Amino acid sequence: MIKNNKGFMLAEVVIVSAILITTLVSLYAGFARVYAAHKERSSYFDIDSIYALKEIENFLIDNGVFNEVIEEVNNNEYVYYSENNIFNENSYIKAYIETIMKNYNIEYFYVTRYSRNLTDIESGDAGFDDFLIYLEKNLDYSENYDYSYKYIFVSKTKDSRFAYLRVI
Repeated sequence: MIKNNKGFMLAEVVIVSAILITTLVSLYAGFARVYAAHKERSSYFDIDSIYALKEIENFLIDNGVFNEVIEEVNNNEYVYYSENNIFNENSYIKAYIETIMKNYNIEYFYVTRYSRNLTDIESGDAGFDDFLIYLEKNLDYSENYDYSYKYIFVSKTKDSRFAYLRVI
């Protein structure tokens, strides 16, 4: 006797196909979330820029200029630096900051208070403004720490990556 299993074979193919499609869709959704998080991390937390901002901060502190920067921030809400706009008259300090900005591909950076008014900075750059909105939503402004951050460096590179550095 010959059995007719053609209908059973079709049912197996449909069930296996449904399981495979469900698995592949689940994998795609998971990898899409991971990719989006990676893209956000790599563009909003640029390691080289964080290192450059820390180097600038240390240099300003070591040369006794940081207090001048803080005084300027307190008077004007923020200080803006670009390769052609460094407010310090000292040519050594100016040249050093320009060199760091050039070496780390930083287009500009701001120094401002660490508070919820980051979006008051009017950069004219939509990507940078989006980054400031992101920071304002995601930074922890609570006073639950033994110390509180007073100031923040926020930068943009020439290839549209962003970074920030909190300063005590």
